[in-house]
Amino acid sequence: MFRPPGSSTLPRFRPVNTRKRARNVAIVLAACVALGGAAWQFGVNSEDDFSTECERDEYVAPVPDPTVVNVYNGTGIIGLGATVAEDLRARGFLIGRIENDPLRRKIRGTGELRAGISGAHNVEALRSWQAGMSVVDDGRRGPEVDFVLGAKFDTLNDKAAPPPGTPQTACKPNTAAG
Repeated sequence: MFRPPGSSTLPRFRPVNTRKRARNVAIVLAACVALGGAAWQFGVNSEDDFSTECERDEYVAPVPDPTVVNVYNGTGIIGLGATVAEDLRARGFLIGRIENDPLRRKIRGTGELRAGISGAHNVEALRSWQAGMSVVDDGRRGPEVDFVLGAKFDTLNDKAAPPPGTPQTACKPNTAAG
């Protein structure tokens, strides 16, 4: 509403100028589209390789403690537990029992690592050879760890890889690039 006649203390109401507003919105949108197109052309979709060379220290798997790792086969594949047990033995783990999963749980993923608090170091060592395994704290008191194979388990990794959630090592400058 407009101000009443003779009253100058009330603020004056101005009607909205829709043409100016539409023009300003169109200018802002055009600027955003232009900047996005330029970023796509010169940044994201660039033909040049602007990656910096980086050398990182090779990941070294933790040395397993001399505690027992039980290998349980939770799959229907006969002999998979024995094969995995031999691979783990070759990587420095002390193998205990090799048999079917005593809990008879259906594990749809890669597998489970069942241990208590005192087996945490061996769990981390095992996760570096098979990162997709879920960790289950079953409350046991000893350092023994159960390596249970699941339906999606194929083989152990050929090379140790840091488990998920492990921070990467710092990037060292590449001395050969200069």
